Amino acid sequence: MKKAALLAFFHIIMASVFSSTTFLSVTDIDENASIINAKLNRKDSNLNELGPTIDEFSSIVALDSVKDDSLVTIKLAKISPLKAPNGIVYGLMTLGDHRVSFDRGFIIPHHDDMYHLYQPVMSLQYQYLRSFTDSRKRLGLLAYAAHLGSPTLGLGISLGLNIERQFFKIRNTDLRFGFAMGVGVITQPYHVKTNPTNRAIGSYGNAFGQLYLEGSRRITSRLSMQMGLRFSHFSNGAWKAPNLGINIPSVSLGITKNIISYPLVSGEVASRLWNPFVSVRTGRKSLDIDDPRAYWVPVLEFGWDYRLSKHASLRMAIATHADPFYRFEKFEKLPAFTLQNGLDAGISMGYHQRFGKWGMLFDLGWYVYKPNWGYKTPYFEALGISYQLNSHWTAIGRLKANKTTADLIEWGFVYYLN
Repeated sequence: MKKAALLAFFHIIMASVFSSTTFLSVTDIDENASIINAKLNRKDSNLNELGPTIDEFSSIVALDSVKDDSLVTIKLAKISPLKAPNGIVYGLMTLGDHRVSFDRGFIIPHHDDMYHLYQPVMSLQYQYLRSFTDSRKRLGLLAYAAHLGSPTLGLGISLGLNIERQFFKIRNTDLRFGFAMGVGVITQPYHVKTNPTNRAIGSYGNAFGQLYLEGSRRITSRLSMQMGLRFSHFSNGAWKAPNLGINIPSVSLGITKNIISYPLVSGEVASRLWNPFVSVRTGRKSLDIDDPRAYWVPVLEFGWDYRLSKHASLRMAIATHADPFYRFEKFEKLPAFTLQNGLDAGISMGYHQRFGKWGMLFDLGWYVYKPNWGYKTPYFEALGISYQLNSHWTAIGRLKANKTTADLIEWGFVYYLN
């Protein structure tokens, strides 16, 4: 066991010097062991690359007393499913979070039919997050419940995938950016007889998205307090009219309990600098309360990924939507499709950050051709999540909006050529 610990120490230091992600290959150890202990010199400068600070580990999982000149015993965990050619792959046990936050915000009246819904909003949310081997990145779940300020809207409840990245840290204080996307329920949607004044949402089921910027300060070995700004959004993506959407900026205050968890393994972008791709997606759309006909909108996209790092890339793309609503007239028969009356084209640039097999997408684009320039804003924005199926195929879900008003929820696949 001593020999294994020394070997682990050597591989940790080598990994921290030559890689931003900490892995170590342990060859002289019982293959049935899932956790081993290794003693690290707290003064070693390379320890700063090992993820969470030694102070964080020493206060939670260290077996030895910690002094400036002491050796610290930390835990190493087997990472599955990675295998080293000459042994088992191990990595640091990492920190996870249980978080509870209280938010106070308001509904943005971004349309004339929304001003009567301009009300304060109170919400409560719970987050469970786990660190990757690169501990600046975390992945987990976010549960959200809000009173939307009036009986007209009722409650908003959601559950989504939560992705987070820490980009600043000094001792016990850090700053992080997060993104969540999932499904939501609005308890009082529009109904022509029972709830005609709700022109924001026309369906019980909706998509939910949230962006947040949050600062945190550790107050004990296991507890932290956080404060931040959040922007939450409910929308059915024009699946059922009306769909002006609900936008909620808020201030958040909460508390975090740190836990010890097994590290998640970070995914990597293809090694080539440029990686062309083709994406096929579709979504269902309905726009008018009086004429609730709905149509499917095919989407075809061609683009390139430009690798920024092992886990992030820029996206540059040309996309076209065969949107029947360019031809739509209330109560009239839909004219036959032609390239001139039913197809738009746009260019976009975005950012794709990988978190293991999962990823988050941010796109901003401009229309270069529309059959009707008065329909839709000149630009569009999109948020999405991705899941890597294999080296070529990725599943994607994306909420596309025009000036924060949802245009389409797109579901489909991306094929990477390299």
